[in-house]
Amino acid sequence: LAPFFSTISSGINAEYGDPNTLAALQEKLGQMTIKKPDSDELDLPPAVRKRVNAIKNIQLQTTKIEADFFKQVHKLEIEYAQRYAPLYQRRAAIVSGEVEPSATECIMPGEDQDNEKSDSEKQENDNDSITGIPGFWLTIFKNTEILAEMTQPHDEPILEALRDINVSFPENSMGFVLEFHFAANDFFEDNVLTKTYHMKSEPDDFDPVAFDGPEIIGSTGCSINWKKGKNVTQKIVKKKQRMKGKGQTRIIQKTIKEDSFFNFFSPPSMPEDEESVDEELEALLTTDFEIGQYIRER
Repeated sequence: LAPFFSTISSGINAEYGDPNTLAALQEKLGQMTIKKPDSDELDLPPAVRKRVNAIKNIQLQTTKIEADFFKQVHKLEIEYAQRYAPLYQRRAAIVSGEVEPSATECIMPGEDQDNEKSDSEKQENDNDSITGIPGFWLTIFKNTEILAEMTQPHDEPILEALRDINVSFPENSMGFVLEFHFAANDFFEDNVLTKTYHMKSEPDDFDPVAFDGPEIIGSTGCSINWKKGKNVTQKIVKKKQRMKGKGQTRIIQKTIKEDSFFNFFSPPSMPEDEESVDEELEALLTTDFEIGQYIRER
């Protein structure tokens, strides 16, 4: 609506000076070009400017109602998360092999009962060495484009130990927490790794039209207690270095960052001054937010 007011301002001023510009005004209204209001609004007659301000205030009130709507949606998310929880717990138990699904659970609606019987007979002849669904989450990662791009070959043995991913919603904020549950493994001591996304749903009193629903404003990862020599987010490189004044060289070791999905738990920090965000940091933050939102919605 900001360009809407700007366009109205330009059109009204033009109308006061030249009635022949009405067609141009209509064209501008149709295009609704997004731009900042110009100084034409200041040139409006006082009575018209007051009416435009009144419309802006109406827009602000409307936006605040919209913001409240999203807060109510968040409360529903919290309520329904509690209803989903038993189902996800059951899923995790079946994936890990902690429990076997019941016969009823194994029948999909519309499936041929004869095929189901045949599968049951084959299962009786299977050995008991396979439990649960091996590589369940790793398979999902490798077949989901946004996650596959982050997953490196050295991540795969760790993701084999991933048992479940949960989403929780704090009651006192609009954010959400991703919880990655792991079985005991050879890489780190932790059973759960978390990633918290901070969100806001508050319109700007000075720019209500910019409000577009809840937005992620930052994220917080967690420290990973890597076992010795098992940190896949780092690698050691060896370089030759010439020793000054001796004409000799020596080998030095340097630790550098390695591409890994587990860098996901060490997100970049959002600067307090948004204007200081360069293109590279903006791209990193955007990708991080997209991945968090993707996992949350699924």
